[in-house]
Amino acid sequence: MKRSSTTARELLEYIIPVDRLDAEALRVYRTLLTADEDEVRLGLVWLLDRLCDLGFARKTAHAVENGMARLTYQDLTSLHTVTVAIDSVPVETEEQGEPREQPVNRLDAASDGDGGRPEAGALPEEFLRAVSASSRRVDLAGSLSYLYDLLKNTVGYDHIAIFMSRGLVTSNVATLSELDDVFRWPSGARVTPESLKAQIEETGRAIGIRDLAAEQRLRRFLPSDARGSLMAAPLEAEGYIYGLLEVWSERASAYSEDDLATVDFVARFAGGLIKRRLEVEELIFVDQASQIHNRRYFEEQLAREMERCKRTGQAMALLMADLDGFKQVNDELGHAAGDSVLRQVARVLAENARQVDIVARYGGEEFAVILPNVSRESARAVAERIRRMVAEQRFVTGNESEPTRNVTVSVGGALYPLDAKSRSDLLDKTDRIALYTAKRQGKNRVIFWDEVSETEE
Repeated sequence: MKRSSTTARELLEYIIPVDRLDAEALRVYRTLLTADEDEVRLGLVWLLDRLCDLGFARKTAHAVENGMARLTYQDLTSLHTVTVAIDSVPVETEEQGEPREQPVNRLDAASDGDGGRPEAGALPEEFLRAVSASSRRVDLAGSLSYLYDLLKNTVGYDHIAIFMSRGLVTSNVATLSELDDVFRWPSGARVTPESLKAQIEETGRAIGIRDLAAEQRLRRFLPSDARGSLMAAPLEAEGYIYGLLEVWSERASAYSEDDLATVDFVARFAGGLIKRRLEVEELIFVDQASQIHNRRYFEEQLAREMERCKRTGQAMALLMADLDGFKQVNDELGHAAGDSVLRQVARVLAENARQVDIVARYGGEEFAVILPNVSRESARAVAERIRRMVAEQRFVTGNESEPTRNVTVSVGGALYPLDAKSRSDLLDKTDRIALYTAKRQGKNRVIFWDEVSETEE
């Protein structure tokens, strides 16, 4: 994904790897070949987001300014980047340049009179008590399921799900334990087009569409069977948007502006629940020295991913990365320098793993990376990229005698259930055998368990 000033259509033809697209993405790609420039630009963003979902790319930046969203993506194979600018608040205009009035196909939530969200007092007291009751649930997923049921009984829907904000995706809490359950899209879930997501995140206001079939500009980026009505509202708490709550009906004109105000209020309440839960989980599961996940979180996620492999028949990989000669950094430059290097190496690991991967500090100068749903070749590629990116950098030490220093990592890897049949077996083959072999063979290298001969074991 090489950064370019070419047109959106040229980017589409030369940047998007067609062989990596799934069936739905291929359908969108083909329709865009005959679309106009603006539609191609929106479609390019949609396809890049799909590549992120498929594990081939990562969104590294999302900035909104003066009504334009600038989105930057990195190809996880070549490490090249591309930036696309789209109109985050698409407004139809007359030929003379004057903006049109609010389209009749759009819903606008009843506001508090200042253009903001609806006042709580405008909603029935019984409904407010029911919403408040969701906070008494022990787990976040249970609280949101309760709110889903509440919306089912009030506004009704055929599909409901929440979408994680791109800002949250790139944060150090993006894969905390409950988020995997909370933000997991159910099979057949709908996806709001990127332009609408950008508009909601920029303005903080809910959007409702009475009839999706009448939204010709957005039809290309909706599932081929999408129809009916849509309401989407930001999961906002104290000015930060954690994601979107999306409610769909298969029936056109199914919702009123009062319904949108109800969904908007529930989304705001859900945003508060997410914020409070994340604050607690970050205290429990984030290693303060390296600012990535800790050993406790790693153990929980390893058990979860191994169970998922049993359920789905897919494979996962485990990588163990150990800093070479790290004791010398502490001995020669001090523990403050060692802590600084640890944080920087942790960041390199997190930035060069796939977006779906889980990076944690295992202990001391050793890190663990869990790679869900991966082939042996892809796991090796991730491990080699991590090793190479660490070796190519100079890390700031904060020590006047040696302001920066090179460090390297040795990486061991194994796959479950292909190489190991149990948790202890997987850890043993990854850490004690593969990583130990990488160290013994000269360090600064990647060794997987299947490369280790019986005599070396």
